[in-house]
Amino acid sequence: MSEVDAITQAAQCITQGDFMGAMSIFEEHIKSNPDDPSGYHGWAESALFEIQDNGNFDEKGNNRINEGQVAAYFKKAAALDSESTEYQAAYANALIEFDRIPMAIRELKKLKELGDSSDDFDVTQDLYQAAKMLTDNIDFKTNFDRSEGFAKQFLPIAVEFALLG
Repeated sequence: MSEVDAITQAAQCITQGDFMGAMSIFEEHIKSNPDDPSGYHGWAESALFEIQDNGNFDEKGNNRINEGQVAAYFKKAAALDSESTEYQAAYANALIEFDRIPMAIRELKKLKELGDSSDDFDVTQDLYQAAKMLTDNIDFKTNFDRSEGFAKQFLPIAVEFALLG
């Protein structure tokens, strides 16, 4: 199967809700094309969709999908194409999703720098969306207590990203 056909087939699996099937296709793509960031990004996106739609715990309470591998694949895609705002934003958002706030903020700062580096990159929507996710995560983590230390530390940063976005 050609590279384009594999990506198209994986995309069709995603639209049909077969995220595990898409992950399998992307795994094969990664084996054949280890320097192509789209395989890593596609696998990680599919895994995240699977976790969001179907949960990540099996009947014994164990993770079905390794969240560390999801984050690592987002990171790998961003590293392979360091000029891609899409890959950088996806990596930062995954870190927020997995409650790795300090790491996410570091990656969002990289995204902002990437956006500042060229008029070709518009990251305002990415930063705004990340700010919303950060705020939701902080509120959930602190039970909406904005006087809590974690909130005091990270809410100003979320507001900064919202204003930049």
